[in-house]
Amino acid sequence: MAGQQSTGIVSRKTTASSGSNSRSSPRTADSPRVSVSAVASEDERDDNMHNSTQQSLVSASGSSVRGGIASSDGLEDRCRKAWHIERPVVEFLRTRIGVLCLLLVSVVVGAITAQSYFHGQPDVAGCAMSYSRPRFVEQTEFDDRWTRFSTKYKLYLYREGGYDASDEAFRIPILFVPGNAGSHKQVRSIASASATAFMELASNNPGAFDRGQIGYDYFTVGLNEELTALHGYSILEQADFINDAIRYILSLYPGTRAKHQLSSKGTTFALPTSVVVVGHSMGGVVARTAFTLPNHIVGSIQAIFTLSTPHNNPTASLEYYVDKVYSSVNSFWRHGFHNGTLDDVSLVSIAGGNLDSMINSDYTYIGELAPGRNSLSILSTGVDDVWLSLDHQSILWCAQMAKKFSKMLVRIMDARRPSQLLPLDQRMSIMRRQLSSDWENGANGVAEAPAVKQSSSDDYSYVYVHRDGIARMVPEDLHRLLAQGQASKARRSGSALHLLPVNGASGDSVVQLTYDPRLFAKARNSGLAADYPVVLLGCNGIKAEPNGTDAEVRVACQGIPAPLPTKLPIRRVDDDPEQPLFALHYVEMPVSSIRQFEYVGVQMPAKPGVAGFLHATIAKGVENLESSPSYLRLLRPVDIHTPPASKSRMGSSARTRIRLDVPESPFFVFRGTLTMRRSTTSSRVMTAAPRFEPIIRQSDGRRFESRFWYDQSTADFAIHGRGAYVPSDVISNAEDSELKSAGQWDGLVVDVWADPDYYTGFELALQINWYSSLNRTIKRYDMALLAMSFVWACLVMLHQLRTWNAGVSLEAKPNSRCRGVATPAFPSCLTSIERLIRNGTLAVLLGAAVLTPILQEVVAHLMQNVWSPARLASWNNLFMGDRGSGWVLGLVPALLVIVSLGFVALEAIVLTAICSVASWAVAEVSGRFESTRKHWSRHDVLEAVSEDGRLKPRFVKIPVRPLIATVAFVVFVCTFVPYQFAFLVIYMAQLFTAIRTMGHAYLAAPQSATTLTPQRVLVSEVLRDRARYQLGLLLFWTSSLPYCAPELLVWVRNLSVLWFEDAPSDHNLANMAGYFALRLLASYHIVPRLTFNATERLAPSRTAWWLRIMTYAFFALAVAYAWMYSIRRPYILYSLANAISAWLALVQFAEFPLRLVSSVQRRVLSPAVTPVASPMAAEFPGFARSSTPLATLSASRSDERLDRKLR
Repeated sequence: MAGQQSTGIVSRKTTASSGSNSRSSPRTADSPRVSVSAVASEDERDDNMHNSTQQSLVSASGSSVRGGIASSDGLEDRCRKAWHIERPVVEFLRTRIGVLCLLLVSVVVGAITAQSYFHGQPDVAGCAMSYSRPRFVEQTEFDDRWTRFSTKYKLYLYREGGYDASDEAFRIPILFVPGNAGSHKQVRSIASASATAFMELASNNPGAFDRGQIGYDYFTVGLNEELTALHGYSILEQADFINDAIRYILSLYPGTRAKHQLSSKGTTFALPTSVVVVGHSMGGVVARTAFTLPNHIVGSIQAIFTLSTPHNNPTASLEYYVDKVYSSVNSFWRHGFHNGTLDDVSLVSIAGGNLDSMINSDYTYIGELAPGRNSLSILSTGVDDVWLSLDHQSILWCAQMAKKFSKMLVRIMDARRPSQLLPLDQRMSIMRRQLSSDWENGANGVAEAPAVKQSSSDDYSYVYVHRDGIARMVPEDLHRLLAQGQASKARRSGSALHLLPVNGASGDSVVQLTYDPRLFAKARNSGLAADYPVVLLGCNGIKAEPNGTDAEVRVACQGIPAPLPTKLPIRRVDDDPEQPLFALHYVEMPVSSIRQFEYVGVQMPAKPGVAGFLHATIAKGVENLESSPSYLRLLRPVDIHTPPASKSRMGSSARTRIRLDVPESPFFVFRGTLTMRRSTTSSRVMTAAPRFEPIIRQSDGRRFESRFWYDQSTADFAIHGRGAYVPSDVISNAEDSELKSAGQWDGLVVDVWADPDYYTGFELALQINWYSSLNRTIKRYDMALLAMSFVWACLVMLHQLRTWNAGVSLEAKPNSRCRGVATPAFPSCLTSIERLIRNGTLAVLLGAAVLTPILQEVVAHLMQNVWSPARLASWNNLFMGDRGSGWVLGLVPALLVIVSLGFVALEAIVLTAICSVASWAVAEVSGRFESTRKHWSRHDVLEAVSEDGRLKPRFVKIPVRPLIATVAFVVFVCTFVPYQFAFLVIYMAQLFTAIRTMGHAYLAAPQSATTLTPQRVLVSEVLRDRARYQLGLLLFWTSSLPYCAPELLVWVRNLSVLWFEDAPSDHNLANMAGYFALRLLASYHIVPRLTFNATERLAPSRTAWWLRIMTYAFFALAVAYAWMYSIRRPYILYSLANAISAWLALVQFAEFPLRLVSSVQRRVLSPAVTPVASPMAAEFPGFARSSTPLATLSASRSDERLDRKLR
């Protein structure tokens, strides 16, 4: 009847009989036949029930039978138009414009950041190559009698060709521990340089052997090149092996040292009871971990030297054990120096600085692990005679670093003691003097008195008084004065004395001495003279005439405590790294310390060289400039000016200090441009050209970082030191006042040395170097990208579930358009990302990224006097860490929020492309072979129709193969395979399942006009929804892949050496149970729609409401927890994803019992109506089921043929 509608798509069954066709009439709603409306969404059926209207896609009037499939009013034409979208490119751009813009921004930001990372480094490499003649002697006696790791690790003795003639160890033992994926061969540069340094020491000091300086025996360990930076259990195993190796090494010396008589005077050398340890990268952490293990011999390690070792925090916290080892080891060391455990242990940390792209040099600072009496932290840029930034590997082979490090090592040995080293205070003083250039804090050694105790004018070739308080000496001047002194004296002396009057100097005046040591070389290019040829003296009792000649001068002088000279690099010969770096010597001393003297004397060699200069003056204090530029001001250049030159009779200062009151932020690079000021009319301009170009030095009050710039007018200032997540000094060593004062941040200090006779001042223009700052951001927060990506993956999955539960269709559904009824669709990953961009979620996260660090700083400031130091530090360590950087720190996470969303979108595109291409290829192949097509085809949708026209009840089938796989997984994970490998298998199985489901949808989709039917379109849509769900899970699980890679790599490497012992946690079934359960359920069913009808009081409906709320809360808590905690500890993201997967598996499994409960309750409430279980319950409906009578669905012969094809 015209105008009458049925409840669904009405098909007419054509009855075949010979010679006649039976005409069929439309079925009414009261017909006992079954309609396809049973597969419609629950929302659609609820609307039909509440509105008491029944909608149909096919009108009863005007219908005809075409090919056995009912159609009316151009139904097939409408479906064909709906299936084939016009202008697909325009449609794609319209629906994906947000994702495209996001990808464009992410690509641009990523490209700029990558360019900055690889080419925006302000430092340049300048290392010279080192050479050696190595030979490694494997210690075959070190077998399973000594260690249980004998089949996994090896111990070698290094022998230098031309130096070591014996393969026996008899000198001082030193053990090298390589780092992450390191080799035992990496010791060769340091060992060779140590042999050379010892031979030079022995040739220049014949009594070196009698003082216990007998050289080193370098041992090195082969640790299977394990990834200790990513695998905490490997750290414990290697530390255990190191203790066994030390025990074996010490056992060698009672039988070998007595054979070799090294001292000509019969000096007795003690048997060693300790070993010096040198660790590179994670080798330093392994060495410190050895102290915490039960097999450690107390006192067996007295000195540890670490090179580029991240002491405070792991570089990549991808695994729980790494963080656990760091926490326990650092706690042991923080307390060990106060309970007497580590009283005699010295710890030295040397880092490479900006060029080290493998680790963050902030984490090499050990000022918060050990007191200053026992420790030294320094960057290679501040090491004398090195002054270079070194990358992670070149710190081992760089010739400058190897020579300086070896020179320091040979000066602290003393084989007469059981420890084989000098006492702690002496060796720490030598190490500071050899490595550090922190002259103002006495790091070059405690102020020392010169060798000359007392002298008079008769002891010098000549004595000259500089009445104006300025001594300017060049070779010509010194030759002239020497000639005058020799003409007036019968006796010649090797030294000369220059006097500067102290009387009249103000209280803040300083004595400044700057000289080029080549001035005292015997001839040009003969090298430098003695290290410190110039000595400061205090003199009294002078009687002289105004002309200041030697004949009228009578002086009595004595040595005064003065700091040792600091070296100031000026240039390298032809910029060749193989050539030595020339350096000036600089001494500065306050006049207040020599007020008891009338004059300060400068004693120097009388016979000068042919190059160089000396400049000594009593300056009226050092210019100290203060500047507190904000980050907003530093967006543009900020000019800092020196005041006009003083017109007093005292000389101008050669050094000017600028203190920049900037926060301790490791992100920013400040570019300073120096413009020198010169006045030709000034009386102080004494030379036509400067004696040396300006020298710039950066430092701070922590004595950790200093670096020089020379022969250039620009300098890029960057800060290293305490990292974002390092506990404060108050927590670690509260009673160590020296450590607390040394660790206090007092701003960035810039010192400028310039020729005071040529320059009268300068201007320093300072601003932020944004391009180079990106480089530092990557190094410090590379793991934050994983955390932010997980947050976005959670939000994408949450949006998909919310859209699915709401019954909203965000996809272009052909069946909805051809039927004229909106049906719910599970949104794709890209659709959800697009919606997250458009609905303001991206803007909310950007605001949270900016506001979170500001809130941290505000709360920390308000609660600093209320909270305990430990609680305050815990608060500061949340999110990205707070070090007083203010709103600027919010720029970094805001940038990461955008880039991480672009990264997730790129992951979604790649996964979708892989699955689409693979499913198309498999479907095309399977379509050509009947057996393959039958294996790949899914026909569970059409199987729902019974012979009598009613829908079959669906029961959960027990899959046999998944049960077998489950048993196999449990057995393998518990015994042999780590759970990370099981997760990788689960991930690949999920990828294969998504490909297969998309292939099913491709096969079920209409391929031509003859096969374009609403039924086939519906089947394709059902499978496409399931495929989108499986792809969503795949994208969600992708964020867990990085946390499995370390264990898998270590496991494979262990198998290569037949080592089968793993960490106990590697076989914990709970770590993969959530993934596995969800994988099994998602292979056959989509997650149920958790719908709720307020008019119904059925238990399943209320349960669905609670499950929906709990699911959303679960995701919200996971996002909040990951946001605050996972940047520091990203390994927790794997457990979070596992827990969320377990919850989704529980929700998906709960559909089946709740469906049964719903069916029973509906039978009780409506006994006259028989509820029908839909075959698409897992795809479209929720738990509630409609009891509306179903119309008839008749199958034609063409439907039967389609059935056979799909089967």
